[in-house]
Amino acid sequence: MESYERSPATTYVSAKTIVHGYDNIERHYASKYGGRTGTLSISDISIRSLGADYAVVVARWHLAMPDGKHPSGLFTLVLHRSASGWHIITDHSP
Repeated sequence: MESYERSPATTYVSAKTIVHGYDNIERHYASKYGGRTGTLSISDISIRSLGADYAVVVARWHLAMPDGKHPSGLFTLVLHRSASGWHIITDHSP
């Protein structure tokens, strides 16, 4: 969650739901993964600048779970640069 902008406007979009707000996104991830953590890796990264303070990232995620499963998928992020650095303001991970 460190990569997400701490804002009520930050948005997560999946194949089935839209979640608005940093705190709600954090609760969504906690309920979805229930403390299970895996090793996340990212490949096929494409970054497009939308000006000095915004960018779009399209890439593929891979998760190696402790149970041996290896889910993967595509995602799109909209990033915003503020005084504290680059942060996700929109995460579309269907």
